[in-house]
Amino acid sequence: MRISGPAAALIAGVLLSACGGADRDVRPGIAAIQRYGCGSCHLIPRVPGANGQVGPPLAGVGAQRYLAGELLNTPDNMMRWIQHPREVNDKTAMPDLGVKQQDAHDITAFLLSLR
Repeated sequence: MRISGPAAALIAGVLLSACGGADRDVRPGIAAIQRYGCGSCHLIPRVPGANGQVGPPLAGVGAQRYLAGELLNTPDNMMRWIQHPREVNDKTAMPDLGVKQQDAHDITAFLLSLR
């Protein structure tokens, strides 16, 4: 099996974070979370000001089996959920914030590090 593009970069980021480079590798994800205001709805560890009580807390999301109760927790599915939540579940309260591909990649790498 051959992996390329964003999936390969994400996997590499997760592996690097597991080897002690976590703080450096997740900074872009934390910055993107702050730019998009994710913390206004979610309680997110390691993200200053992310104390929201509307959506679920995201501590341990990287270890969960499912996302949004519907999708297997894979990097591609997490990126899909972050970018287009209403395509996954049209009844979700989570808005489509127009998250760009690179930002979704960075956010996903950070969230997957939350185990």
